[in-house]
Amino acid sequence: MCLSPEVDFVAGTAIAGVGVATLAAVRRPRDLLVAALPLGFGIHQFVEGFVWLGLRGQVAPAVGDAARDAYVIYAQAVLPMVVPLGFALLEPDRRRRRWVWPFALLGLLTGLYLLWQVTAWPVLAEERAHCVAYTTHTPYALPSATAYVLAVCVPALVSSQRHLRWFGVVNVVGLLGAATMQEEEFTSVWCLYAAVMSVLILVHFRRAGRDRPHPHALAAGPAGPAP
Repeated sequence: MCLSPEVDFVAGTAIAGVGVATLAAVRRPRDLLVAALPLGFGIHQFVEGFVWLGLRGQVAPAVGDAARDAYVIYAQAVLPMVVPLGFALLEPDRRRRRWVWPFALLGLLTGLYLLWQVTAWPVLAEERAHCVAYTTHTPYALPSATAYVLAVCVPALVSSQRHLRWFGVVNVVGLLGAATMQEEEFTSVWCLYAAVMSVLILVHFRRAGRDRPHPHALAAGPAGPAP
């Protein structure tokens, strides 16, 4: 599949639409972090469109550089902190929630470490045939990459809720597929894959909204018999 700025803009717009629909289905504040992931992925893909344009000289260099840095910071530092925390807050099963909290801590530490790496040293981007390749200064790449994968994927895999488990499964499949590519291409390819799979998060919240009564309905109490 040949990716381009046009693909990123179209995909970003479509996935952001999924994100808006997902947030509209939320009934509890503690669900917001996970529910906001599709919108975040959509905006993320839209930002990468400007990375492409910057590399081609079609926008001001400052715009392209800002898009490049924002894209990498979100992908490598924000996601490992937000994803496991969101799944820990969302999980209704107390035993499974206890399993997720260690990964939330792992994600926080991994995200802070990677945030330091991508802000203290230059981030480079290069256009290739099918994606943008990002190069960062990250020593101990294998341990940090392992910690990243565990923090981002395991909380979904151990979820008590079916569609969220499938979100974890398909992301692992995407990670394995992206891992067959060159290291610099991994971020771009996997993030697009994860964004497309955000539809599973929308399905989860829509089903949960049908199964769970709205808070206003609970406050009103049961309806009495018709006169």
